[in-house]
Amino acid sequence: METNFNDIQQLWQSQKANNFDLSGLIQQMKATEKKQKAEWMIAWICTPITMVILTFVLPLKDSPLGVITLLIIGFGMGWVIWLNSKSLLKKVENSDLYNQRDYLEEQLQKLKFRGKIIQKHMITYGILLTIAINLGYLAVLAPLSLPYRIFAHVGATLFIAGIMWITLRKKRKKFEAESQPVIRQLEKLLDELEK
Repeated sequence: METNFNDIQQLWQSQKANNFDLSGLIQQMKATEKKQKAEWMIAWICTPITMVILTFVLPLKDSPLGVITLLIIGFGMGWVIWLNSKSLLKKVENSDLYNQRDYLEEQLQKLKFRGKIIQKHMITYGILLTIAINLGYLAVLAPLSLPYRIFAHVGATLFIAGIMWITLRKKRKKFEAESQPVIRQLEKLLDELEK
């Protein structure tokens, strides 16, 4: 990644961008890349652990609704990992075949896609998770009376909605504070290239 940041620095110096904090941009991009890699590793570790716990600790695998629940949750977690992989900032392996403008545009698109994940796709994931858990509750809570089952479904749905609301709020604030400044600086640098 260091090579890419050096390429950006050379590009910036050759273009003589006005009032532009290149070292700040590079530091922000490095920090973003480091955080993204940590999130990626956590997702790769937590997904199999979650699926093992759901499969072997809870009685979900014993009913068709439980299996559907496991499939939906597994699909949802896999989808989130895939979305995150599409937005990871990556270094260029062969910088001779890749020009700096393309690199900057790709990084900008990936950062913007992270914002789209937060605003759109995480809501879809929350809905998938709610459906899956309620399907699982249909199987697990079948022996209980109807009022208890309704209470459990409503409680689980409200709990997931609350957690998702808090999570999305925090992620939006974090995106605004950390990624939006990088996006603005990348856009400014690309504008300078066009002049």
